[in-house]
Amino acid sequence: MPRNRRSNEPQKGFAFIYVTLVGALLLLPMAGLAVDFGILYNIKARLQTAVDAAAIGAGYMLHATTNLQDPVQLAAIQTAAQAYFNANYPTHYFGSTVLAYNAAVASTNSGKTITVTASATVPTLLLRVLGIQNSTVGALAVSNVKYIAMMIVVDRSGSVTNEGGAPIIKNALSTFVATASTSYLVDGVDTVGMISFGSSWKLDYSPSINFQTGSPNIQTAITNIPFDANSFTNTAEGLFQAWTQLYQMNLPGSLNVIVLLTDGRPSAFTGGFTPISSSTCSNKSWRGGVLAAVVPVGSYPYWPPPTSNYVGGLFPTQFVGVPETSYLAANSTNCYYGNPSNVWRDFNSTFPSLVGPVDRLNLNPAYTNAAGTGIPTQTGYYGSPFPPASPGTSMTSTRAVRYAAFNVADNMATLIRQDTTLKPMIFVIGLNYSGTLEEPLDADWLARVANDPNYVTVGSDSTVVAAGQSVYQNGQTPGMYCNSTTATLSACFGQVTSQLLRLMQ
Repeated sequence: MPRNRRSNEPQKGFAFIYVTLVGALLLLPMAGLAVDFGILYNIKARLQTAVDAAAIGAGYMLHATTNLQDPVQLAAIQTAAQAYFNANYPTHYFGSTVLAYNAAVASTNSGKTITVTASATVPTLLLRVLGIQNSTVGALAVSNVKYIAMMIVVDRSGSVTNEGGAPIIKNALSTFVATASTSYLVDGVDTVGMISFGSSWKLDYSPSINFQTGSPNIQTAITNIPFDANSFTNTAEGLFQAWTQLYQMNLPGSLNVIVLLTDGRPSAFTGGFTPISSSTCSNKSWRGGVLAAVVPVGSYPYWPPPTSNYVGGLFPTQFVGVPETSYLAANSTNCYYGNPSNVWRDFNSTFPSLVGPVDRLNLNPAYTNAAGTGIPTQTGYYGSPFPPASPGTSMTSTRAVRYAAFNVADNMATLIRQDTTLKPMIFVIGLNYSGTLEEPLDADWLARVANDPNYVTVGSDSTVVAAGQSVYQNGQTPGMYCNSTTATLSACFGQVTSQLLRLMQ
């Protein structure tokens, strides 16, 4: 007879219910964790955004503060930080409550710091079944606002005067640096100086922390920039002397900046020159001077320059208060080099392959070559691997002198950008004119001087670099180039200000 078997269906049903209940007990807390952790993550991210905004947003006011011990100025900074925090963290965001908030301000050797901290309590949802009623999240942000050490370098060569650019430059500089209501630079906080260059260089304003209120002030220096219709363009000397002044300021922790304003291509360079034995010079010892090449006004084509003899003599390295073309370099008795057509007679028709500044070297440990040497004239922007293969060293060739002037300035800018002590940034403004009196500037080269990571070449000199190429060089401090007209010069200075705002945070 067949046996009756007991059904196991009830057992299976019980197992199913058991697994379901156990699974629920495990999965509900896990789901609660996922939901609540998601909310916590969102709130923490929003809290971090708010403290970041507070630290960065109050940075401008922090930079403008001259005395952190003044309770009024300190309160203004903290009020600004609080306003940025509130704007970015709504009240009871996702049901949270701000538990604590603080904005602490302090001074350092190289600037000022604001540290913003905040925490918030967050009510839980599903985790309440485990007895967890709320949780706490926190955020911290620190903004280091550096002091600025700035040298402004102004091209005062003949082209500026001939094109009527002098008053426009003066007005733009006054707005940028000399007027407290329009300048980001803060009197009593930042240190600012100014150099101008033509054939020679001049320290128009010795670096000062009281550049707007001191006596003299930088406005007076701007008004008195000695623009000279007969002056050449010794860009390398202007850059070097600005670099040297930054070392004299001795503020390595600050934001060290060179702002170069120029309207032309280099046409002169400084070096050491020794007359040959057959020279008629009474004194045949080495002397420093500026070799310059005349730039024909209103002639075509503008570039490349002619190879004919338009070399303009040997001039002093420092501005002496008289038109540069009427004053010769030292020890010039019975020498030919004051005559533009005969300068070559004293130096065997050639200039050195290595030249350089002749003074103030002891103030700049990053440049240690002997006076008048160290900077190549035959390589840099022109010369191998770029055409021409060799620019040449002929004193009777305007082209050779012009190419050398480019190379010396280009190599000087490279030295500055490779400085790992001060890490100077070079901001360059190239000023273009609508007239046809002067040759146009080389925007691609000026962007290369600045080492602008965002600049793409336009083919200013396609024999050197074609349009569409990047000028940025890795391993060197990046800067910024702004291509300007007389109508947009103030806007370019505004771009410099914007960069300073970004870099100081």
